[in-house]
Amino acid sequence: MHLFKERLFVCGFDERSDYQSRRVSHFVSIANPSATSSKPNWFKGAHLQFTFGDVISQADAQALRTTAPSMADIQKALQFFRNAWSDSNSKVLVSCDYGASRSPALAYVFIADQLGVGREAEALRLLLEIRPDAVPNGLVVRLGDAYLKRGGALLAPLKELYAKINAELFPKRS
Repeated sequence: MHLFKERLFVCGFDERSDYQSRRVSHFVSIANPSATSSKPNWFKGAHLQFTFGDVISQADAQALRTTAPSMADIQKALQFFRNAWSDSNSKVLVSCDYGASRSPALAYVFIADQLGVGREAEALRLLLEIRPDAVPNGLVVRLGDAYLKRGGALLAPLKELYAKINAELFPKRS
């Protein structure tokens, strides 16, 4: 079993209490800009809060009257995660509303950063072992790809996942 499954967790808002017994030391939360900032009462460690919507572009954010994630968000998140991960006893929880898109996208970027260049498909596979129903937010991943200077390598496995999901949702009829 890979260390990521023992030390990195992804969940939705309503699942946060399920991680109380896991000795989480670092918590990254993502909320919509209109939501109140929150962390679980039981959590006493280092906390990093983001507020951005689950959007695919700046134009999408404007149309939905929300905020898009930014390169600065990715930079802050990676610095926080790298600092946390440098302690072999740390455990990191990443959470958004449903644990389906924004938090898995950040976790994917975190894993890819730790694994290094050329292991992006493995990073996505590991993320899907941690959070099997994840559909990482494309904009967060695109920003992570740019920040890590991966030249689209983080996007390729994600596009394959999207294509697989689309094929399952909309099978071709002959």
